[in-house]
Amino acid sequence: MKNNKLFIESPFPELNSKDIELFEAEYGISLPDDYKQFLISHNGGKTGSRRRFTTNDDTRQGEVESSILVFYPLTNETTENLEGKYELYTNAGVLKKVFLPIGETPRSNLVCMGVVDEGNGYIYHIDLGYDDYLDKKLELEPENIRLIARSFTDFINGLFVSES
Repeated sequence: MKNNKLFIESPFPELNSKDIELFEAEYGISLPDDYKQFLISHNGGKTGSRRRFTTNDDTRQGEVESSILVFYPLTNETTENLEGKYELYTNAGVLKKVFLPIGETPRSNLVCMGVVDEGNGYIYHIDLGYDDYLDKKLELEPENIRLIARSFTDFINGLFVSES
């Protein structure tokens, strides 16, 4: 059953639009308005109860069901932040610079947002499996990237609490 009432617990400092503009300018990316509003309202954090999602990728056989454990904040007060994760995965060559890690799922898989061109604002599940992509500096295989939603709002509205 879908439950759209989402509670975000965030201990991180508040942001304003100037903070986001500086981040976008530094990395040459463009964040969609709905995600900017989420950052201003919550700046990352954890959902009150574990929120699940399913992938919605008609280019891949089957679907993946997972859950969002944390949304990364835009702050230097924690190492688990937007800027740090973006640099970590792109500098290692694991992710192309078209993906911004915005959250984490179980087994340290990622929820990423497309940040350039026609995929801007799309939300993806990035399955890192059990391979150590960072230490081996492996580029992620395309079959491990699955579309979840075509906007951040659709992603949030699609989150649900498992009935089991």
